[in-house]
Amino acid sequence: MHTCLQIDLELNIDFVLFQESFINTDLMTIISHSAYYCIMSESEKIRLRVMIFAKKSSRYQFCQRSDICSDTDILIIDINDSLNSDAEVIQLINVYNEKSLSENSNE
Repeated sequence: MHTCLQIDLELNIDFVLFQESFINTDLMTIISHSAYYCIMSESEKIRLRVMIFAKKSSRYQFCQRSDICSDTDILIIDINDSLNSDAEVIQLINVYNEKSLSENSNE
């Protein structure tokens, strides 16, 4: 994850989505990066499967939208351009879609 964030920083990528990222039992991420904010669900009851890292020096502002969906396997943020007030808000959704491990199952 750290390598990915470092490469993304060098490529000037503003938002990075992770799934199955490692979070310990105290809901503390094991990985952090000084150039990125870590956005996670606020749930304390279940292991989190999705997270988004947002670049701190980005021209884009974000707002976490936990009011839209309370499922901890879905993380939604609204993104707007701070340099262009006429630009439409973009909604970025990170959905964890677990495939069943049962034999002959496509769930």
